[in-house]
Amino acid sequence: MAMMPAVGRGSSSPFPVEDFPVENSVPVPVALPRSEAFAVDTSDAAGEYWIEVALPAQPAPAEGYPVLYVLDGNARLPLLREARETLTRQGPEGDGSPLLIVGIGYPGVERFAVERRSADFTPPMTFRDDGEAGRGGAEAFLDFIQQQLKPLIAERYSINESRQALFGHSLGGLFTLYTMQQCPQCFRDYIAISPSLWWQGGEFKRQLVDLMGDTEWCETLSGRSLLLGVGGDEQSPRPRDQAPERDVLRRQRAMVDNTIELGERLQDHCPELATELAVFPGEDHGTVLWPAARRIIQHLSQQD
Repeated sequence: MAMMPAVGRGSSSPFPVEDFPVENSVPVPVALPRSEAFAVDTSDAAGEYWIEVALPAQPAPAEGYPVLYVLDGNARLPLLREARETLTRQGPEGDGSPLLIVGIGYPGVERFAVERRSADFTPPMTFRDDGEAGRGGAEAFLDFIQQQLKPLIAERYSINESRQALFGHSLGGLFTLYTMQQCPQCFRDYIAISPSLWWQGGEFKRQLVDLMGDTEWCETLSGRSLLLGVGGDEQSPRPRDQAPERDVLRRQRAMVDNTIELGERLQDHCPELATELAVFPGEDHGTVLWPAARRIIQHLSQQD
């Protein structure tokens, strides 16, 4: 396991004021306060992951920090960090939430590593279509999180191991539900926003629905929560300047219908799981992250 020091936005503290000349200063990189970053090498074909950690303002509680793991960390950690800072601070000098936020991303990319996330976030496949080579690596990715990342975070930070949450959007939301299916005990709280339930022709969704008839599986979800959300416009036709085939794809994927149906089924058949279903009116697949970030922080606060 190899780790690299923090750089860029993941440095451990902002630049001191005295480092900046008063006049004619040369721009320098900006760092998020109380944030750190490091690489973790899996020592296998998967390669390195880029881990960013946003620390709370206050010292860890006696029981340790609750932890939120964020998939697509390169793009999503800043949003969740600012949601925590904005929504939970009691006044300008307030400490806010003790939530530790851990972004799981990829080195060398600004936002998304498209091929690697497509491999990591997708469940094992029952069939392969053209263009799906290299997909279906969720089992190995979950093993990395459980066997390498979580022990490393517990070693480096004071955390409450009984209060850990996982958040993913789109294919990341699919992976979050896969984790809940395969390893309910891995996290206390699961957050899946706009999950790609269309994947493999809806095969994973069918598997999850079938599991709801298993009383023992539902019982393993006791004491756990799921926030399942989707943008209200994710199936709606887009403006005419968009390619019409995109509208056909949106209708075929039925993001809104699939998410609502899954949430209602879980509420009916697995009441042991505290399922919150949220539809965000007027939001599409990209803009849903703005209101969802607020709901995520609220949801985790309600579980305290």
